[in-house]
Order: sequence, then structure tokens, then C-alpha cells
Amino acid sequence: MVTVLIVDDEPGFRQILSVILQRAGYRTLQASDSSSALKVIESQLPDLIILDDMMPGMDGGDLCALLKQDERYRHIPVVMHTANPKFKDPAIGERIGADGVLLKPSMPNDIVSAIARFAPAEA
Repeated sequence: MVTVLIVDDEPGFRQILSVILQRAGYRTLQASDSSSALKVIESQLPDLIILDDMMPGMDGGDLCALLKQDERYRHIPVVMHTANPKFKDPAIGERIGADGVLLKPSMPNDIVSAIARFAPAEA
């Protein structure tokens, strides 16, 4: 089963995304910040990461850039899921190495489609 790590400091967003993705056939893991996400990634390598940008401590953009610079993790697709308006500029996502950007608020079908582009759920 394809595993998606959801990283967001808002518990409600994590729960909603988890339900949407589980119904679409994905296994989900959750982390509330970048340091927790790194621990999860080291212990349970996900197939894809959906990552909020605006979080306390290290923001999601910095975490994405860090992962994309690390040989162990650069192969993992990262989809930024954020309300940060700067991500309307595709160059921002490209600069940090994001594989995709999904602006909040997002419809469930858009979320599943964005994730499926990089990690199709297993039938």
C-alpha cells in the first residue's frame, strides 16, 4: 500500500487529509511539524509527502529543500499544500524542489488527483 506522510501543524487539516487519502486507497502517517516529520521519514520511509509551508520552527519550504538535497530522500515526491499566496508563483515551488503545489482550500478530488500524479494508489 502506498504511504503518504501528511505534515501540517493544524490537526484538523491532518485529519481531513488523512480521511480523504485513506478513502482513496492510501495509508497515511502524520506529523505536526518539520522535526516530527524528519523522525517519521527516518523510521517509516513514505512514498510521498504532502507538506504545509507555514508551520512553527522550520517551515515546510525549508524542509522540502532539505529533503531534496539529501540523497536518501530526494526521490520522495513532495506536494506542498499551503495557503501561502507566494506559492501561486510556480518558481517558488521549483526553487525548493517541490514536485507539486496544491493551494488551500482544496477540494477532495483535487487532493487525490495531485497525489495520484506522483504516487498512484494501489488497486
